[in-house]
Amino acid sequence: MASVRRQQQICARIQRKVAELLTHEIKDPRSSFVTVTSVDITSDLTVATIKWTVLVAKDKSKVQHMFEHANKFIRRAVARDIDIRSAPSLRFEFDRGLEHAQKINAILAGLNINSDSDSDQSDDQ
Repeated sequence: MASVRRQQQICARIQRKVAELLTHEIKDPRSSFVTVTSVDITSDLTVATIKWTVLVAKDKSKVQHMFEHANKFIRRAVARDIDIRSAPSLRFEFDRGLEHAQKINAILAGLNINSDSDSDQSDDQ
């Protein structure tokens, strides 16, 4: 079992390496406009979950397919970059955090709360 600090260090290195691979080494047009948002790794360092997002939502399935196709290449590159006994298996997940934030913003905008008019009325009294 790795310490939490060690897990965080490995996650940061994996995130950096995958982002570098996407921008410089993977020559697939599907890899453009992909952002690696976070990496989580199990305490035994055997499985790393890489969360990603893409600029155009309709490209999600294409990018997921690209990650499935390039998984072994990315795993080998990550293994060379990090210093652990065996390279973790990589899982790629679409990060739904941005979608959730947009939904929340839409709900809040729909509430039509106008705090400026409330403060103007209290100033007039």
